[in-house]
Amino acid sequence: MATASAASHEPAPRTLGLMQGNVQRGAVCAAVLCAVVLVAACAAQPLAQPSWPAPSDPMALAAQAGLEPTDREYLMTHTHSHLDVSVDGKKVVVPSGIGIDIEAAAGVQSTPSLDGTSTEYYVTICGAPCLSPLHTHDASGVIHTESRNPHENPYTLGQFFTEWGIRLDDSCVGDFCKPNASVVLYLDGKKYDGNPAEIQLKSHIEIAIVIGKPPAVIPDHWDFGELP
Repeated sequence: MATASAASHEPAPRTLGLMQGNVQRGAVCAAVLCAVVLVAACAAQPLAQPSWPAPSDPMALAAQAGLEPTDREYLMTHTHSHLDVSVDGKKVVVPSGIGIDIEAAAGVQSTPSLDGTSTEYYVTICGAPCLSPLHTHDASGVIHTESRNPHENPYTLGQFFTEWGIRLDDSCVGDFCKPNASVVLYLDGKKYDGNPAEIQLKSHIEIAIVIGKPPAVIPDHWDFGELP
């Protein structure tokens, strides 16, 4: 009798299967919910603002970018483009002195910027190569192309970032990489879906790199004034 009573309380095979299925589905739903919460939590975290100063080895990086430094400015080809970078809507400074040996013994002059927040660098004649044909004189984001070769083909944004010492490819800008961070590029205000390293630095082009949350306004132009 005891055996019969125990057997009568055992769940039928179909009931047992349903119970196991419900447990498994519950576990899957819980795992999915945790993943969604985790992704949402990560997405809500603000991105760390980067520190990207001008590098200490500018001539070596210029050579790495395929550029030939000179001992003075040459203006046979002379154009300007502009770069904006933002992380979570905050401006990232494109520093002065990229592509310039600011530690040169002679030939590089420095002066405080008008607003006193940075230093500007200008080249006369150095005793050794001190200037890449692709460089920044100040922290305005204006990129200068000053080449000794007439009708020089435009250099690329990838070459500039190599000189800056910052990673740039179709996945990452610095340490900000897809899909963990949103990285969107704009040329003259229009979204660009290609490899950013291949962007040509044509005269008066406005490049905006937007990482994370976008700024209130996407830059679509820059006032170059009388700069060619």
